[in-house]
Amino acid sequence: MATLVPVDFDPFAAAASPAADGVLRLTIQKQPKLVPVDHDPFAPKMGVGEDVLRSVGAGLVKGTAAVAGLPDAVDRFTNWLAEQGVGRATSAIKSGGVDWSMPERTPAQEAAVTAREESRAVSFPSTETVQSNIESVTGPVHEPQTKWGEYARGAAEFVPGTLMAPGGGMVSNAIRYGVVPGLASEAAGQATKGTAYEPYARVGGALAGAGASAVLSRPGTAAKAIRAQLPEGVTPQMVDQAGALIDRAAQQGIALAWPEALSQVAGRPVLTNVMRHLEAAPQTEATMAEFFGQRAQQVESAGRQAMGRIAPPNHAPSSIGPAVGQAAEGVVNDVRGAINRASDPLYKAAEAARLSPQEMARVTAHPGWPEARNAVRSDPQLNRYVAHLPDDSVGFLNEVKKYLDAAAENAGAPVNVQRNMQRAAGYGRDAEAVRDAARRASPQYGQALDLQARAREQFLQPLLNGPIGRLAKHDLSTKKAIDALFPANPLPNSAQEIGQTVGQLAQRSPRVASDLVRAHVESVFNETTQALQSGANQAGGAKFASVLTGNPQQRANLEAAIKALPNGAERLAGFNRFLEVVQATGTRQNVGSRTAYNAEMLRDQAASGLLGEGSKALANPLKGAQFLADKYERWKLGRNLNELATILTSPQSANQLRAIARMPAGSRRAEAAALRIVNLTRVPLADDPVAKAN
Repeated sequence: MATLVPVDFDPFAAAASPAADGVLRLTIQKQPKLVPVDHDPFAPKMGVGEDVLRSVGAGLVKGTAAVAGLPDAVDRFTNWLAEQGVGRATSAIKSGGVDWSMPERTPAQEAAVTAREESRAVSFPSTETVQSNIESVTGPVHEPQTKWGEYARGAAEFVPGTLMAPGGGMVSNAIRYGVVPGLASEAAGQATKGTAYEPYARVGGALAGAGASAVLSRPGTAAKAIRAQLPEGVTPQMVDQAGALIDRAAQQGIALAWPEALSQVAGRPVLTNVMRHLEAAPQTEATMAEFFGQRAQQVESAGRQAMGRIAPPNHAPSSIGPAVGQAAEGVVNDVRGAINRASDPLYKAAEAARLSPQEMARVTAHPGWPEARNAVRSDPQLNRYVAHLPDDSVGFLNEVKKYLDAAAENAGAPVNVQRNMQRAAGYGRDAEAVRDAARRASPQYGQALDLQARAREQFLQPLLNGPIGRLAKHDLSTKKAIDALFPANPLPNSAQEIGQTVGQLAQRSPRVASDLVRAHVESVFNETTQALQSGANQAGGAKFASVLTGNPQQRANLEAAIKALPNGAERLAGFNRFLEVVQATGTRQNVGSRTAYNAEMLRDQAASGLLGEGSKALANPLKGAQFLADKYERWKLGRNLNELATILTSPQSANQLRAIARMPAGSRRAEAAALRIVNLTRVPLADDPVAKAN
């Protein structure tokens, strides 16, 4: 109950002066004015501490009631907005312009509003009803006695509603979305206390406080921009893997950006579009150009180091081909020698066997016999193996057969300028006749021939048909050697064959085999990383990886070749680390048209005009706090692209990117705070019967 007390009156501030008769009289200077107050001024004064504590309790009660009455408040507010919109639209149609005054309702409209209010009242209890029910149990809530108490109650009223804020800790949410907006609202209310603007100032203060809390509690603008562009499925573990890749690249002298490393790890583009914008945007173009400006030199240096793991440089590269040809011929001769060694015992056992006079007469009757017999006997290099044998022996006949085989091959050789296929066929028939006669004379000779035929078919011929056969040439050039081993379009499933070839060469000459593999890799590197007309080739490393291992078979063949070298697994691991890094550089997008791209991105980043956003906030105050946060963030984004560039190019950004990867796709904290603000501030709405009644 209010008490009437005098104000603007000091009972001791009176004029005391002696009258003419010497009597002292007291004259009151001002008449007292009686006004009602909410407490008894003559009661013992409550301490500030006690007032604050009791006011906090009162605020929590009022805030709890406000949360319970939130559906009622939102329903009334949205209904009022709908009525406002209908009224203004009707007025605009009638007058041809916008008239912001509310036309009077028709009886039908009035009945609809009444029915809606009755239905709403049944469905949702109001804040006042909930608070009245609480006070019926606890008694009337405490009224603040001091300004500190008023601030305490105002802050506490917002705390129960922080339970609606998703994410975050309970204490931090209570401070950010309860205490801060509550204090801001109370401060605005105190500044306008007793005026018509007070309720609206409280709304504005609360919105400002909630908006500021939302902004301060969110990650920075750059981090939020990154999260908005981060595709689903990018995890903190992927960030760790990308960080390890960046470290491996740094060890090789190559600076990788996070979008490159993340894209390589994820196997799909990650933030590369953002990086492309940063390379084109005027604010960050210089920063990004400085970061990528040394890419060509970095790849050049790292590439030479990686090739050094395969083989040291050969400063006489033209000698590699002939050396490879010689080594390949050695491999072929080794196989031939192995076959001959396996058949030699059988030849030895058969060489002394002799033809019958009848068989010998048929052999000597062939046209090639005299030439072949005389050639063997007259050539010391050939005759020394059979000088102890007569002409009719199987051993001597075998030497004649070999001479006739060689004569047939030479006569029909494509490189022979006197090539004559008839002579070749004649020599061949004579060789068959001598062979068949010797086979009939000695079973061991037939066995030796069969063994050699099988061994040649199984071992020698595949070798001659494969890379070794193509390499086993005296006039082999280095380029032909590379093409023979590493064709641009290798045969399917050829990795094992390539590995065996390099392994066979390495057995005869490890340095020659290593030189050949490096010559292939280095030739591709030199071609793909050469400078462009516009300057250094920053994409050369990626192109090198693409050309060298452009398809799975090329990759498999190269790996098989390197692994076949001595300590091949170690050499391959070192080279693959380089390939992985330069492949990551290939995920970087081309900037393309800077003008068009800048215009597109700037449109996305630009905030709406203040008037437009203000209109939206008036139409939907529930998003007011979000607007304040977004407005600040858009402003900051336009001026802090350099922060974004730093995050994406600094190796020290790992922790920040892990946190970004954990961020939810969006946050509704500010919107939840705005919903509470609408209910807690209780602004009376025009033509709102419930508000008027309260």
